[in-house]
Amino acid sequence: MNIIYRLLGVFVNVVAVMLASSLLFSIPMLISSPLTMLSGFMMISIVLYSWYSFQFNRKVVQQQLIVKRSLKDWVKVNGIVALIFSIIIIVDVVYLMQSPGTYQDAIKGFGIEVPLKTIYAFFYIMLVYGIILLSHVIWTFKLLKKHALHFE
Repeated sequence: MNIIYRLLGVFVNVVAVMLASSLLFSIPMLISSPLTMLSGFMMISIVLYSWYSFQFNRKVVQQQLIVKRSLKDWVKVNGIVALIFSIIIIVDVVYLMQSPGTYQDAIKGFGIEVPLKTIYAFFYIMLVYGIILLSHVIWTFKLLKKHALHFE
């Protein structure tokens, strides 16, 4: 089971690296309005969650080291935001998959024509990511309880 958790963690970390690089290049846009600030906050939380859950997995689960309690706090706080983010992704994608025309019309408003097949592929990728992130966060929370004695 530990190998599955590691694989999920690798996937979460790869997406977090992509989010971090996109965040660096979109800072001016992110601070332009409250709505974009909220999405930026959630993306930063995903990046921080992936980093701290990786540290937790490496130091506590694999090496059985005693670490500071702040690591647990960082994982929990950012994990809660990641949990909310993953639920939002899953709900939104399920809704949009039922009526992809709404999404296609929104994209047409930007002057971009995207085939329906590409939109469905994007939706499936986002759904898979949302499910993987949700399961990784829940699994990490269970591991935090299991290894509670490793925090000072």
